[in-house]
Amino acid sequence: IGARYSGSSTDMTFFDLATASHPRSTADSSTSALLPSAVVRFHFTDDLIARLAYTETLRRPDFGQLNANIIYNEDLTNVGYGTASGGNPDLDPVESKNIDLSLEWYFAPGSSLYGTLFKRDIDGIVIDFRRQIMHDAKKYIISQPLNASNGELEGLELGLIYFPENLPGYLDGFGVQFSYTALDSSQDIPSANEQGEITSWVTRDMFGVSDTSYSAVLAYEKEDFSTRLSYVWRDDFLNNYEAAAFANPLGVYRKAETSLDLQVSYDVTENLTLTFDGTNLTNEVYQTYYQNSTLFNSNSALYSRTFALGARYSF
Repeated sequence: IGARYSGSSTDMTFFDLATASHPRSTADSSTSALLPSAVVRFHFTDDLIARLAYTETLRRPDFGQLNANIIYNEDLTNVGYGTASGGNPDLDPVESKNIDLSLEWYFAPGSSLYGTLFKRDIDGIVIDFRRQIMHDAKKYIISQPLNASNGELEGLELGLIYFPENLPGYLDGFGVQFSYTALDSSQDIPSANEQGEITSWVTRDMFGVSDTSYSAVLAYEKEDFSTRLSYVWRDDFLNNYEAAAFANPLGVYRKAETSLDLQVSYDVTENLTLTFDGTNLTNEVYQTYYQNSTLFNSNSALYSRTFALGARYSF
């Protein structure tokens, strides 16, 4: 059992680069929390272990979300209001209460099979919340990040790490890693009227969370040489809301995504290691689509295939 105290104090200065005089705004943010934890471990045998853990964690807002500047765009199309956007220096950290139950079987040296059940109760999820304000006697709909949502995430993870023993010759060192995750998520999102008042709550899938995902890794470890070829797949997921109108915001989903990556390292000496990394080897295209649509009709993006050669020296 244990506890961790986490505190921060941040003084911020922001400059409005969209205005010729670059006006400055300042803000400060401070947070503190005491985060308890407890873990129970039970050995059924020397190789079969069960763990039960309770933890509390937090994640602080991104620095950009704390931006105190507000950018105003006037009503140029006579819809009756302008639009505005900015950050929120008063954001609190997102807090989570977590329960994990795992069973781990170490059936050979360097090899294991495991399964984990987990649940996360999350408070204060940051979402872009829209409301109506008045600025210079004009009406604006402003979009700002706000701790306006709570959510729940639960699921199952299964994994295997297997390095066969006594393989002949250069085959000795080959191994595989595999993991599969199934998730069930929900998030309460506030709905507001034209005055920006919260009138109801909509329960949706959590933003950025796929229902299923898996990864497979082919690994090779032999003396000074190490390489990993990894393939990752994740299911469709809700990415964001589109349209600034208060009524009926439109969900934008990301198409199922894959990635094939390569990592290679070689220890030239005890102190010098050469590395080679390749990402997105299959040059995948990432697409988004609108809810209730079978067409990938929102956006497409190509994340570059990259190669990197590096060296590490320790002394």
